[in-house]
Amino acid sequence: MGALFRMTPLLLFPMLLYAAVALTMDPGNVTNSLNQPFFETFLPSGAHFVITRGYGFVMLAAFLLFIEVVKSTRATNQALVENGLAFALFTFSFILFLLNAAFGTIEFALIMIMMLIDFMAGFVVMAIASRRDTMMA
Repeated sequence: MGALFRMTPLLLFPMLLYAAVALTMDPGNVTNSLNQPFFETFLPSGAHFVITRGYGFVMLAAFLLFIEVVKSTRATNQALVENGLAFALFTFSFILFLLNAAFGTIEFALIMIMMLIDFMAGFVVMAIASRRDTMMA
């Protein structure tokens, strides 16, 4: 079970959450739903601090991207599979972005860009780790 979790691209989860929101409503209402407040408070300065649902998705994806980059530091077979799945997830997301109006928002575009960064970071880190391992042998 742990091996399966390590091979799963974590950015799949914000994409699935976004899809659950986007596919249950009319594409025109997706933007309105994403702009609804998720968390709001007043800062000591008096400023009204608001995190919308859309920004919440992006913040979750950014946190998971950090974990993905840390996960990619190991050049194992599981990391190779995970990197391939990350590219497949990015490709699928890009197709949704282009062809489905509900996915044509800036929030989904940012999550999709994070998927691309995840793939590229994994590729670069594994290439460096592999080169280091072959130089040591």
